[in-house]
Amino acid sequence: MSNIHTVNSIVSNRNRDCLECRLLSGGGLVAAGLYVCHHSKQHQNQMGKVAMYSIASVLVLLGTARILDLPPFQNKFKRS
Repeated sequence: MSNIHTVNSIVSNRNRDCLECRLLSGGGLVAAGLYVCHHSKQHQNQMGKVAMYSIASVLVLLGTARILDLPPFQNKFKRS
């Protein structure tokens, strides 16, 4: 039973603000934004394209903010 407690404490106490974590999560958001942008070209109507481009731009901006450790991610995972 103490083995499960040890695993939970390791997982909950890990550093989520290391460079590798920021690159992986931010890169995933940027890639998702580029994917949405690429597939928005299949829409025929203008409103569909505008909505898809808006979602894509938000994803790319969030990914960039995560990589550069800017708000809303700044100090989010720091322990006090």
